[in-house]
Amino acid sequence: MKIDFSQPKFTGARFDEHTLPVDVARDLAAYERLIVELAKHLYLQEHPGRQRVPKGFEAGFRLDIERIDEGSTKPMLALVMAGALALQGGERDYFERARDLVAECIAAPITALPEAFPKELLGYFNQFGRSLRADEALELPLQSGNPARLTQDKRKQLVLAADQVYEREISLNGYIEEVDFAKSSFRLKPADNSPAVVIPMSDSFHNTARTYGGRERHQISVAGVGAYDSYERLQKVISIESLEVTKNYAISARFDEISQLENGWFEGGGLAPNADRLSRVSEKLIADYPDKLPIPLIVSKQDGNLLLEWKVEGDPSLDIDLTNLQASYHAFGANDEDVERDFNLDAAGWQSLFAFLNENIKVQQA
Repeated sequence: MKIDFSQPKFTGARFDEHTLPVDVARDLAAYERLIVELAKHLYLQEHPGRQRVPKGFEAGFRLDIERIDEGSTKPMLALVMAGALALQGGERDYFERARDLVAECIAAPITALPEAFPKELLGYFNQFGRSLRADEALELPLQSGNPARLTQDKRKQLVLAADQVYEREISLNGYIEEVDFAKSSFRLKPADNSPAVVIPMSDSFHNTARTYGGRERHQISVAGVGAYDSYERLQKVISIESLEVTKNYAISARFDEISQLENGWFEGGGLAPNADRLSRVSEKLIADYPDKLPIPLIVSKQDGNLLLEWKVEGDPSLDIDLTNLQASYHAFGANDEDVERDFNLDAAGWQSLFAFLNENIKVQQA
């Protein structure tokens, strides 16, 4: 048996093409779970002599996406009932009442939530609506009046009405400050200098953490779910969806900037670097730049080539000609004599260049 049950409406730029992003589909699964739990609560409230709902009460209920209608994105959710539940219309009524009560709860002022909605179920809004972005909303039809609008802010308010923290997606960048292999976690020092955060990690990430722990120039990007208080302070990282390493992040970020240059970038003049050769040079510098050396200033020259400069003794610099993939090093020696050397940037040449830089760029000790 299948009947139309509910038609949420997603609004925002992501839904202008009337499609449903995969990550947003998780909200519909959370919506289904909330309706089931609320229906069970309503049943037990009206049957105080029972400790559990009837057998098959939950198993017989399922929401399927039947179609997606236009008007932003409007998935029609069909109620699919099987077995004994399909024959017991009275039990179906609890799911419909739960559907309406969810919408009423979202629409109500946070200080006047429906008494029939149990406070302990407000925590389900940690999952329901989590994928929504700042400019998006999920609308649910009400029996009368305008639809109920679930937004990031309203979801936060609903959860905090019952708890001291709420959950939302996190995206953090920083370096591994310290690793605790016994607890399978590491301490991330964020790039914005906010307090360090303990990040859980899988066993498969242990070798990566061992390699990059304590190395500030290599950035770790973390995506997952965190618990925040009402002041938007991160209290705990709950789960991790991805951990990515960007070697020599400052070099990588600078080459990203240079790759965006177009002809005429300098006061109407200036050639854009050759994209393919720029990529080949950047990949090698990002992957193999020696850890003991300070990060150079990387400058795009007006002729489409590159200049690397180090602010250390001797003012060393490296001109990189992207046309023929050659590099020319220059510095001032102890008696102001010129120190010069050229390199072909093939595999052997890169190895020689890095060895030469390691030997000749002297880092001043503090």
